[in-house]
Amino acid sequence: MTRRGRKRKFAPRHPGGDLVRREPQVICLAMLQPHRVWLPEEKRMDQKAASPLGCLNLLGVLSDAQYLGGLRYAVVVGKYRAVIETPRAVSGAGRGYDCPGDLKCGREPGNPCECRRRKERYDAAFAAVLEAGQRAARAVARVAVHGEACPRGALADLKRGLDALAKHFGGAGRRSG
Repeated sequence: MTRRGRKRKFAPRHPGGDLVRREPQVICLAMLQPHRVWLPEEKRMDQKAASPLGCLNLLGVLSDAQYLGGLRYAVVVGKYRAVIETPRAVSGAGRGYDCPGDLKCGREPGNPCECRRRKERYDAAFAAVLEAGQRAARAVARVAVHGEACPRGALADLKRGLDALAKHFGGAGRRSG
């Protein structure tokens, strides 16, 4: 009588019959991704290496405060863009938000609307980065929000804008992003 079921894989086995497992190939493929190849080999697998902002932080070009300021700014922009219903591809990591309607939208005393709070957070963060200059605001938007590589010659502007954001988010205590 022959056995029915799945065919046995031809591969090296342990004495108990279990397959000998190899190192996953996924790790090797992640190290070869184009945005990670130019990093030193020991830093390619870091989670920060997934974005240009994180790569600059891993290389020591940006401080941790600047990196976190850029991340928070991207979240604030994404949440605001979700409120104004921009296409999802450009709205960052923010999920869509349905306003409860005109009757409940901040009209009751002591019950401010979430969309109004998101707009106020965005306006405050944008004003903070704009104080560093329009070129700084443009560089921060390209690198932190859109995930593009830092434009040639704009590193000083990027640092200036991220310093303003780090001061804005860190200077006034803990703010909700």
